Amino acid sequence: MTDKDNKNDLAQQAIEDLKRAVAQADAMADMKSNFLATMSHEIRTPMQSIYGLLELIADEKPNEKIASMAATAQESASGLLEILDDILDVAKMDADKMELDVFEVPVRMLVRGTLEALAVKVHGVNIEMKDDIEQDVPFVVIGDPKRLRQIIMNLVGNALKFTEKGSVTVRVTTAIKAIKKPEDGVGLRFEVIDTGIGMSKDVCDKLFGSFTQADNTTARKYGGTGLGLSISKKLVELMSGEIGVESIEGKGSTFWFEIPTTEVGTDTTTTELPSLDGISVLSVEDHPQGAKEIVNSLRSMGANIESCPTYKEGLELVKRRPFDVGIIDQGLPDGLGLDLIKEIMEVRPYMGLIMYTVRDDVGLSHSLQALGVKYLTKPASRTGLGEAVKNASSKAARINIEGPTRMLIAEDTDSVRDILGRQLEKLGVEADFVVNGKEALKALETGKYGILITDLHMPEMDGYELVETLRQKEEATDNHFPIMVLTADVQMAQREVYLRHGFDECLLKPVSLGQFRGLLYRWGLLSEEETEQKSPEQDNTVPDSADENLPPAIDLAAMKEQMGAVDNDAIEMLHMFVDMTQPLIEKIQTAQTEDDFHNLMEAAHSLKGSARSACCNVLGDLAAKLQDDANVQKPSENLVAEIAQEFERVKAAVGTLKAA
Repeated sequence: MTDKDNKNDLAQQAIEDLKRAVAQADAMADMKSNFLATMSHEIRTPMQSIYGLLELIADEKPNEKIASMAATAQESASGLLEILDDILDVAKMDADKMELDVFEVPVRMLVRGTLEALAVKVHGVNIEMKDDIEQDVPFVVIGDPKRLRQIIMNLVGNALKFTEKGSVTVRVTTAIKAIKKPEDGVGLRFEVIDTGIGMSKDVCDKLFGSFTQADNTTARKYGGTGLGLSISKKLVELMSGEIGVESIEGKGSTFWFEIPTTEVGTDTTTTELPSLDGISVLSVEDHPQGAKEIVNSLRSMGANIESCPTYKEGLELVKRRPFDVGIIDQGLPDGLGLDLIKEIMEVRPYMGLIMYTVRDDVGLSHSLQALGVKYLTKPASRTGLGEAVKNASSKAARINIEGPTRMLIAEDTDSVRDILGRQLEKLGVEADFVVNGKEALKALETGKYGILITDLHMPEMDGYELVETLRQKEEATDNHFPIMVLTADVQMAQREVYLRHGFDECLLKPVSLGQFRGLLYRWGLLSEEETEQKSPEQDNTVPDSADENLPPAIDLAAMKEQMGAVDNDAIEMLHMFVDMTQPLIEKIQTAQTEDDFHNLMEAAHSLKGSARSACCNVLGDLAAKLQDDANVQKPSENLVAEIAQEFERVKAAVGTLKAA
């Protein structure tokens, strides 16, 4: 073999070694990304439940000591959820799976809304938050509003952390210095200027790395993961921009980023705007500039819109005349938007509702999701706001079923079937029940039904297999049979999740009467006249628990939402729930004694669904924990005893109820 051949072999070997090294590095990166994504998801799921329970505790109006502890825990839970979101973003970026949306961005609303959202952090502190947006900055540009907001939030939040007094200013200008002015476009420079502690040049040079703080001392004193600036840098680079910092120790810092973009005229758009012709909208928004932009945007799409700045005026307008859609801000000067939404649902149960707020609040999102209300974070693009209004409007979203309108419901838990049946009877809708997917398929073959609602977890054939079977049968036809999923899993309520599985909508247990009304109206099974009928007010109380830290055994407010009133029908349903649940409690106790984890998990699942549907939330939460423990074969003797004790508390509460 010649020297030349040896050299060629060595070169080839080096290339192969390099390829293997690259493949191993890619595999490790994928593994790290998958691990981070999985960890973030797995921790986030129980944390969302914790956050929701803390919110419920606060809603129970506990004494000052408990309220303070709940508020502290809620703040900590919110902080952890923010960290988990950051970790998920890092995972996506490392795996090159982060994609930017292309929408219209109202620059002034973006900046002012972000400052408004962060204003709570300086409440009672001597720091002024200001915006300084030059006149030549376009009103609307092309970009990703969610990610731009994330960058500004990170930079302003960082500035607030290191500023004890003085000011934090967000300045926006077209005077770019680090990037080239794009052809047929505009460059924007965002600066976050603070009067804080400042940094040395050495610290500035290393500040944008992952998990980097200024130094160990600042990490201990001010906290944080150091992910915010790293994520901001990667997001700016995804936008083809540049980011940096200028600082002097003791004299504050200026974090800046520049991005190329394109101006959009207020009378033009880069995407086709939805038609809102004939849709009447009420906007309750106290910020003058924000209110003006909502009105102008929706009018440009054909909507008839009225705007007011207060809770009181909004409620008076709704009582005076019907609107198709209400857009409600959370922070109103005379009350909370969430409370206004609940009152509107009582007065106009068919009215579509959107919470449009600067708050990025997991707990608030869950509360609205349970009410069937759209949660939209400011600033949304004109297209995003228009689509939200169109989807919320029963006039625009109403679907008329061709053919039979009788409903089929697949649900294996007796008490849940009983509750759903009573709700449908109140609403005057015809429905039949089956207990699993196989029975549902057989029933659908009769052609009697025009809509299906199915539970997910059922014996013989579950909801996933049922919807998959039906969608496969449709592949050779042009038919699409409407199927709704009925579940206690909050994750399934996300539109992309239930659509991916083949469902058309999601109903979260426990299903309120308002949610049912909205769904039935949307699918043409109810008319507006029928939804105006309301049950009389009832005044029922359940005796306080001996343990003041426990919520009531029966959530009567939720019961009223679910059944329309706590009347004789509702009380009879609760008595039936007790009768039906007694054998289930005994089954749980037997399965626990025999270490039969399969039957324990099945019985706990049934109890979870039926208890939550009967608004016995403490019992439902205990059953959910038992289901999780049984799934991993964890001994649960104490938990089973707790469940039996809580069931006795439910029975006692039911025995005291009397219809007004």
